[in-house]
Amino acid sequence: MQNLNFSCASPAGARLPVHFSLAAIACAVFTHTAMAQEAALQETVVTATRTESRLDATLADVTVITRAQLDAVGPGRSVAEVLQRLAGVQLSSYGGRGHMQTVFLRGAGSSHTLLLVDGVRYGSATTAAPALANLPLELIERIEVVKGPASALYGSEAVGGVIQVFTKRGQGTGKPLLGNAEITLGDYGHKSGAVGLRGEQNGFDYQLNLSRVTEHGISATNANDGGYDPDRDAFDQTAAQVAVGYAFNADWRVQAQWMQSRGTVFLDSGPGSHDDLRTEVGRVQLQGQVLPRWRSTVSVGESTDKQIGLQQAWGDYHFTTRQTEYKWDNTIATPLGMVLAGVERLEQKVDTSNHYAVNKRTVDAVFAGLNGSVGRHSWQVNVRNDDNSQFGDFTTYGLSYGLELVPGLRAYAAHGKSMRAPSFNDLYYVSAWGPQYSGNPNLQPEKGKNNEIGLQWSQGPHSAKLLHFDNKIQNLIASGTTSMTNVAGTTRLKGWTVEYGFAYQGWAVAAAYDYLDAKQADGQTPVRRAKHQASLTVDKQLGAWRLGTSLLHVGSRKDTDFKPWPAVPVTLPAYTTADVYAQYQFTPEWSLQARIANLGNVRYETAYGYNQLGRAGYLTLKWAMR
Repeated sequence: MQNLNFSCASPAGARLPVHFSLAAIACAVFTHTAMAQEAALQETVVTATRTESRLDATLADVTVITRAQLDAVGPGRSVAEVLQRLAGVQLSSYGGRGHMQTVFLRGAGSSHTLLLVDGVRYGSATTAAPALANLPLELIERIEVVKGPASALYGSEAVGGVIQVFTKRGQGTGKPLLGNAEITLGDYGHKSGAVGLRGEQNGFDYQLNLSRVTEHGISATNANDGGYDPDRDAFDQTAAQVAVGYAFNADWRVQAQWMQSRGTVFLDSGPGSHDDLRTEVGRVQLQGQVLPRWRSTVSVGESTDKQIGLQQAWGDYHFTTRQTEYKWDNTIATPLGMVLAGVERLEQKVDTSNHYAVNKRTVDAVFAGLNGSVGRHSWQVNVRNDDNSQFGDFTTYGLSYGLELVPGLRAYAAHGKSMRAPSFNDLYYVSAWGPQYSGNPNLQPEKGKNNEIGLQWSQGPHSAKLLHFDNKIQNLIASGTTSMTNVAGTTRLKGWTVEYGFAYQGWAVAAAYDYLDAKQADGQTPVRRAKHQASLTVDKQLGAWRLGTSLLHVGSRKDTDFKPWPAVPVTLPAYTTADVYAQYQFTPEWSLQARIANLGNVRYETAYGYNQLGRAGYLTLKWAMR
């Protein structure tokens, strides 16, 4: 499989700006002309600053995954499996596609990662975890990943970082009608397809996409799990996405988008047991230029995450989260940089078969920020106050400063405060597994402080990054002896990331290594987080052919065996997987791709007692009008 290397070499004679993230190296795989490379230097991101900013000017550890890269690596993969190939991201999966998956950003837990879809929170308020398992990869245009605390921009949950998914748009096509389609066949009964229409004319633009995935999969569990059943646990998913927009003039635009995904995944918890997964997200927004230097955006967004468990050994259940957001964002250009100011309101409602004592809450927030640069200096400052109807006021902040030491070499330092409010499960859940996993209405929010330093270097086709982070979390919420509890003391997540990239004459090489030193306040290592993780990718463009290979190494991890009672600690062995792929472009519209994942058929676990796919081949035929 092609790894996610994301930067372009600079045109001949041009120096790659020192701010440019190594995470942009692999766009060289898809375009190799000086014109395309020059355009890549102007790529903009929004997640790191909450304003439109150039990727090469952000003071954050940002990775961008484009649609072209998703097309190359996506067939047969889930969103979480794609993210695992990034530096600073680890994965825990409870079986094949469709089963619950967790990503750890810099060692932070699943409830410390905020997932946004088109700017709208997309996840479960009962668990505070992102809703990754039912997110349709086929309908995504791009993904931005910010590693490091971002509560000063987005509030609760953004302790380890933010993942923002952008769905497809018709804006910018320049033609009234363009179509696309693809079909994939693969091992484990995998069949998937997608079809779409898009275009723009006379100020209007539109996008319509449909996708379908089915596979008989593998047994989610193995003999290490107490609920082991050797049958295959199938998954199917049907998703649709619509986006429309209208530009009144050069300054004002209204747009709306909606996406729905419905999936069914079978489980090893009784004959015929399965979960129905239903997720939906939509937003309407108006944005425009109020004054020459003042731009404003007003939006209303809502997401729903619903999980229905049927024919379960311990009884049927349902958990539904509805999150509604009202936002007013403003940016003002000043001599000191871009000023950000705004207000937002979040309304969370849950409906569960567990009958919580409280099933709704609101969060009102105000926020402000400034990011800019002059000469060799750059800066970003953000502050935010959240008024939670259950927990009161919390203020978070972020401070970053960058200095270009010499041409091509830049140093930066960042400090920030983050927080996470207890989820509804943390507070009210009644567990059948024992009181230590049940909720505690007296819990207090978690609080974090992060320090980060880094060096970024670029010279010609070479690019490199070295960074160190130290994230300290107080009041960590974990299971106790009688219920969920705030752990006294400091949980510390610190580590190093090293990245190197090379892009020249059709070659694209990227390497990354992560060292994570994670310790809970009680001195224990958090489960399922490896101290060492490394990846290597090599791609080559040969005329109409594109060839690539990648390696992923994940070190040993601590986990827990729940089969005996009381549970006992275990160690998940290290593993290394290799992927290969080849793609041939018959015409500008037609291409054929072959990919083999886990070439060595390595057997490994990312959660104790749960299987992962062995060797799997996929063949994809694509058509796209130009």
